[in-house]
Amino acid sequence: MADDEHGEVENVGKWIDRLEAFASSLDDIEGESATDFADNALEAWQHLTLSSVTGVNPSALVIFEALNALAKTSTTMIMDWADTPDVRDRYTRDSAQRLMEDALRDVLSERKGWLTGGLPSSDEIQQRFAAVAADLKESLDVLGRRTAEMDAEDTEAAADPYGAILLHRDPSRSDAPIFERLCSFTNEENTRYRDAYERLRRMIDSELLQHISDESDRLCDVLVGVLGELQSQRVTLSDQDAMDERRRRIRSALISFTAALQIHEYQTIRSARRTLSLDRSQVEEVKTLFDGLKKMSFEYRWLEALRDALQHGDIDAFKWSFNASVCDNPEVKINMDRAFMLEFINDNRNKPWLKRRELEELDSDPSVLDMIKAIQPLMGPLQEKLDNVMYPNVAEDAATVRELIGRFQGRRGMYLLQTGPGFTRRQLAPSQTPLAPRVLHFADTYGASAV
Repeated sequence: MADDEHGEVENVGKWIDRLEAFASSLDDIEGESATDFADNALEAWQHLTLSSVTGVNPSALVIFEALNALAKTSTTMIMDWADTPDVRDRYTRDSAQRLMEDALRDVLSERKGWLTGGLPSSDEIQQRFAAVAADLKESLDVLGRRTAEMDAEDTEAAADPYGAILLHRDPSRSDAPIFERLCSFTNEENTRYRDAYERLRRMIDSELLQHISDESDRLCDVLVGVLGELQSQRVTLSDQDAMDERRRRIRSALISFTAALQIHEYQTIRSARRTLSLDRSQVEEVKTLFDGLKKMSFEYRWLEALRDALQHGDIDAFKWSFNASVCDNPEVKINMDRAFMLEFINDNRNKPWLKRRELEELDSDPSVLDMIKAIQPLMGPLQEKLDNVMYPNVAEDAATVRELIGRFQGRRGMYLLQTGPGFTRRQLAPSQTPLAPRVLHFADTYGASAV
């Protein structure tokens, strides 16, 4: 009997050593968040120990008391994550590890006493096992109830995924910005608000028209940059390779600008047909507006032809020259090469609005920069006409967005549309779409000048 007890003491000593080694190796447990770390630590101890449990004995009690300590810590992590909305106040990986180390240290402190003071009796072991089992059951029950509560929250949120969200600050409540749901939207309301807002946003932003302006600015930047290099003599007109490189830069910028003109036409027609789902007569009206500009504007139609030449022809579609001496008014000249263009459009039968006679009757090669300057005043009025066709219900859309603004109750802050389930303990912040102040202002003031 003494030999059995001595062997059991040795066994307990081995498991105490293993528990100490495990507690010392927590740095190696994976998991960036507190909950992931706690779950992984609990799983690692189970994998390491449970296959060694063969009965109710002191060694098994060491194993299960450590398991109980880890389970309680894991429960604390999960409860903290679920019940602490502000992430800054939650346990971190480091603080969770310290809590777990303390829990295991308590187990080690108590069980090391067995090595010097003797093992407990069988009855005491049985009683302690019962207490540990009750603790484990309580932890699992708490987790089960909390999981069921969060499942119910998620189900409820999934049935109510749309609404008005206010992002604002309130120092009395939190140092961080606060997401606050002000009201729910039905699916029909959400669709109506979203579609009206998006139509107004597209109309106001005129992204394709802005793209033309952006590419015009980039072309100017390239020309200014080349002029600056010549004036500072970083490159010279006699350096043929350097000048060829800068000519290629200008060609790339010209391609980008002229392509922006074509993208404006093609994507506007495509948007009318697909995105806005306009009827055939409205799409044809959009096409007619572009055709009208081509018929009216020499510059517009020949810049499009220049794009084709630069992309599919040769860099010789334009000529260039610089006045880059040290003088008061340096300038750059970029001209369309008429001879090249007349040859290039020989087979261009798909664009009847291009007339060879126009180029043949000119006295000189037309200035590309003057052509660009000439079309700029035409693009704004064209866009207004396009908007009248593509967005015929502006007044109705503005009224719908004003109704949406009213759902925010006049509160100050950033307005957002909720676009998915959230505001639960698992999904603290739902997916959302910010509402641009410029669009809200347009809707809020639409028609005011006519009153």
